[in-house]
Amino acid sequence: MKLVSHLQAVLLVLGAASAVPAHAQTTCTTSSLSGDYSIRIVGAIVAGPVAGPVNGVNLTHFDGAGNLTSVDHVVIGGASSAPVDWRPGVGTYTVNSNCTGQASFVYPDGKSPGLSYFFVLTQAGGTSPVYGLQFNQMEIVVSTPGFNINAVGTKL
Repeated sequence: MKLVSHLQAVLLVLGAASAVPAHAQTTCTTSSLSGDYSIRIVGAIVAGPVAGPVNGVNLTHFDGAGNLTSVDHVVIGGASSAPVDWRPGVGTYTVNSNCTGQASFVYPDGKSPGLSYFFVLTQAGGTSPVYGLQFNQMEIVVSTPGFNINAVGTKL
């Protein structure tokens, strides 16, 4: 009798488990990140000649092939860090199969240090039957020494 009740319990658990939908495995590539992203920058520069709290905005274009171009306007310690309204940048990026990635860029004016950052792509909008995975957000942390900055990017 105990064997029958144990068997019924096992079958009940297996039946419930099979009713739970399987999650599709997400696989990303560098081409998964393309288009324009508006990025909100918050944090601090903690070392160097220009240290202080950082706030800024950035518009980055990812070409889907590992290249990026950007413009940003950053305020450090309450003062604009750039002599121009929008500071251009150029760089490269890679995306891993688990939708994490890394990017680095430089400012062609040579007056500002280049930056590297790590990111995670997220898909709040789900998938499209035509276009597949639709990533519309990036969670970012700057990995350059002396910087304690994080950012969130939203696809335009």
